[in-house]
Amino acid sequence: MGRVLRTTRPVIDVRTIEDVVAIENRPYDELVTGRNLYDLVLATARHVGERKAVTALRSPDPADIGVALTHGELLGEVTRAANLFRGLGLAPRSGVAAFLAPTLPEVPALLLGAQVAGVASSINYLLSRDAIIDLLAAEGASVLVVPARELDETCWAKAEGVLGEVPTLEEVIVIGGSGELPAGYRRLEPLLDGCRTDRLDFEPEADRDTVCALFHTGGTTGRPKLVQLTHGNQIHAAFGFGQVFGYCEDDVVMNGFPFFHVGGTMTVGLAALAAGGHIVIPSPYGLRPATVVDAYWGLVEAFGVTVVGGVPTSISAITNSWKNGTDVSSVRMAVTGGAVLPKAVGQRFEATTGIRLFETYGMTETAAAIAFNPGRGTPVAGSVGFRAPFSETRIVPLDDAGAIPCAAGETGLVQVRGPQVFPGYVDPAHNAGTLDADGWLTTGDVGYLTGDGRLVLTGREKDLIIRSGHNIDPATIEDVANQFPGIQISAAVGMPDQYAGEVPALFVVPAPGASVDLPALQDYLERHVHEPPARPRCVMTIDALPVTAVGKIFKPALRDMAIAEKVRLEVARICGPAVTATVDVGLDKRKQTMVDVSLAGATLAQVTAIDDVLKPLPQTYSVRTS
Repeated sequence: MGRVLRTTRPVIDVRTIEDVVAIENRPYDELVTGRNLYDLVLATARHVGERKAVTALRSPDPADIGVALTHGELLGEVTRAANLFRGLGLAPRSGVAAFLAPTLPEVPALLLGAQVAGVASSINYLLSRDAIIDLLAAEGASVLVVPARELDETCWAKAEGVLGEVPTLEEVIVIGGSGELPAGYRRLEPLLDGCRTDRLDFEPEADRDTVCALFHTGGTTGRPKLVQLTHGNQIHAAFGFGQVFGYCEDDVVMNGFPFFHVGGTMTVGLAALAAGGHIVIPSPYGLRPATVVDAYWGLVEAFGVTVVGGVPTSISAITNSWKNGTDVSSVRMAVTGGAVLPKAVGQRFEATTGIRLFETYGMTETAAAIAFNPGRGTPVAGSVGFRAPFSETRIVPLDDAGAIPCAAGETGLVQVRGPQVFPGYVDPAHNAGTLDADGWLTTGDVGYLTGDGRLVLTGREKDLIIRSGHNIDPATIEDVANQFPGIQISAAVGMPDQYAGEVPALFVVPAPGASVDLPALQDYLERHVHEPPARPRCVMTIDALPVTAVGKIFKPALRDMAIAEKVRLEVARICGPAVTATVDVGLDKRKQTMVDVSLAGATLAQVTAIDDVLKPLPQTYSVRTS
């Protein structure tokens, strides 16, 4: 008889922090039995083998199913994939299988199998080709998995010629397609056909501290920032989600995240699977296609989904696609994370759908698991919930991360420690200021703990607007703006200022079919943003906020737009309407902001005046006539 393996379904229903403590009073290894990711798949196959595990759609048509696996069948496919990758030379600390593909039906089992065999990396296929080459080189990829040209022309094109540009890369495995392949390329399907599904050809890693996954989390060229995650990191994260979210074998979870993000692989991926749940992947490209967003609620009905959700921008999008009369009686919770949820967005979702929204909080470095609103309890709006069991969260002063932790209710930097915290970046130089010798991870987020142990996030440390030394949390502006009639969502950033260094600038997106009265909004902000330095100097409408590949608001792009607006305001003030400015914001080789200003219709004196007025700003400006 084999080892006793448990799924990660709840030990008890978590409703308060005392319930989290009650879990911690039991021996860890009694509750967390897995030593590697294969153990998680073995456990669900043994306990709920006949229940559905993965349904991956080719399109948002619920009948267009690319793969449908039970937990028993998933075990077989993961076993086969693991045997394939071990045969290709993958082993712990030897080789990396990189995936450059959308979430095709084959990908979930392949990605798990590659981690069982050795180390896997899923790369953001939306990155530039140069960035992808840098990532492959930085992680020492030995095998690259890509879709056939017929399945994804963009991924195929970015992979062309890669064997000659990445020294460690030995071969490219192609999912699907037909016809002749370039030298060094092999089709996946014949390779899989030769691998057994009933057992592994090798002993899986028994050390939870063994690295099995790499995720890219910052820097696109030169020195990519690669997070290492171990078997134990991901096992513990799955356990944390199972306990506090209450994932179990009755759950059907809509997974609209990409699998190059821990939201897709963990929050609504492995975390649900390890508890015996069923994940539904609505398309290879998640919620990016408008057709998927439009069909979202129909898919919820068709599959009896119990857990819906996405990042805040996705929550806004699926609110807009809601159709009256939709049957959501199967849904027990909506999940959101990845960014601070604007209050108005959450309120509008709940009012429109009648579904309660549960915020969660994590980061790549913690396998997505830091805090969770209790899925079997009561969510508190504005809070991301309780810490994961067997982990710690503390708040430290913003100006002294080594000081005594803050008391309940005091705002500071969020730090976390526990089995889900990564061992460090591939490049140890990136660890400085993030991971200390005692295992505390500085998240870069700002927030506070309530008296009953809930974590409330108020923004990002690097998102702080610093006006004459005064720290301004953008959320204090955004929360007010989002209450104004006609606004769907907003985002505040710093605009450069000659006197204050920077001042708040606000971008607002009108709700569908609405228009925003900017003078009235400005007056509203003056009256309701109670901290005078936080009142926006400039308010601009925008059709949509720039977002990352997974839908998070991309504030660096907004900061560039604020710089450009600052230049235009100065040109209008000094030169009048006869002169127009074209502004290009970029980075120099040292990653310092460079601003190129081209003036049309300006005199030499006006060019000089604009140059003089921009010189005191923190960025470097080049002013010329066009």
